[in-house]
Amino acid sequence: MNRTELAASIAREHGFTKALAGRVLSTVLDTIRAELIAGREVRVRGFGTFRARESHRKVRAKLDDSPHFFRVPSPSPRRADGPRSSPR
Repeated sequence: MNRTELAASIAREHGFTKALAGRVLSTVLDTIRAELIAGREVRVRGFGTFRARESHRKVRAKLDDSPHFFRVPSPSPRRADGPRSSPR
């Protein structure tokens, strides 16, 4: 199941539009990502715990019950510092 299919499933289950379900899903995933980047863990009772681990300069996270890791993108310096102007 991919992100679009997951959003469609949320929409069907709760009577949301696909657009609203997509925004809700994005908010949840962005919140989890931000917590992992900040070095905190995210516990979802009945589902699992997300923990970030640093490995070869990459931040990876996994659920406790799963052997699989996923990459957590680090924030872009441009995003953190704002747009950079070109020297003139």
